[in-house]
Amino acid sequence: MFLRILGAVLLWVLCLSMPWRVEAQQWSHTPPQWRVLSHGLAFTEVQVFYGSNQVDTLAIVKIDPAFNDFRVFHHAPQSLAAWQEEIKAPVVFNASYYNPDSQPVGLVIIDGKPLGPLYNSKMQGMFVAEPLGMSPDLPRATILDLKNTKIDLKKFPWKQGVQSFPLLLDYKGQIRVKESGRKSYRTVITADRNGNILVFNTADNNFTLYKLAQFLKASSFNIDSALNLDGGAEAQLYIKTKDFEFYSPPSWQSRLGNIMDQPKFWLPTVIGVFPRPQ
Repeated sequence: MFLRILGAVLLWVLCLSMPWRVEAQQWSHTPPQWRVLSHGLAFTEVQVFYGSNQVDTLAIVKIDPAFNDFRVFHHAPQSLAAWQEEIKAPVVFNASYYNPDSQPVGLVIIDGKPLGPLYNSKMQGMFVAEPLGMSPDLPRATILDLKNTKIDLKKFPWKQGVQSFPLLLDYKGQIRVKESGRKSYRTVITADRNGNILVFNTADNNFTLYKLAQFLKASSFNIDSALNLDGGAEAQLYIKTKDFEFYSPPSWQSRLGNIMDQPKFWLPTVIGVFPRPQ
């Protein structure tokens, strides 16, 4: 009798997991061909498929925090190209959401100084970087799950931080967003199981947040946690080194000059990636 009950329970658990397994098997992507930009900094593009249908193209920057640091910047909105020209970061991308006055709606930490509200119930995750004193006990960059972490500014150990929502994927491998059917351009910041930070930017507006979370979980990038940043017109990534330049979404690149003149594409808060002094 016990064995029958145990068998029934195991069958029930297996049936519950089957829909995700079938769904995960549908997602695939082309093999990443990493282009090394500098020590601990690499770039690739992959085509994403669901079954036999191409869904989107992703621009991906992989950053090793041991060799690169992160800084958050905020002031009056300007184009991403103008931001790059100002801060001279090899990689720069949009941060989180802001209000009509261009002020962040979630907590932002810039060089140890807080900006924006300490608490916003919508915020589900926080990208943090550059621990004070470079403590060996703290990761140089990671993603906090605000469901399990209370922010105390008096004890906050990182100098840079950006809150955002939703948390697409948590450290338990759980997808933390429901399907809405709403598609848009996306920027997502993730932590992988090797301690790297990966930034994903979509070439088009074909992903819902739920589908993107599904893909990240099923992909070969070993994603440990994923946090959505601002999307739509604000979802932008710009790479500029002495021998390589790339703007994403790529379809906007030919219109880069025009975009610089359109305030709807301007950003008040960005995250820059810089090589650490060796």
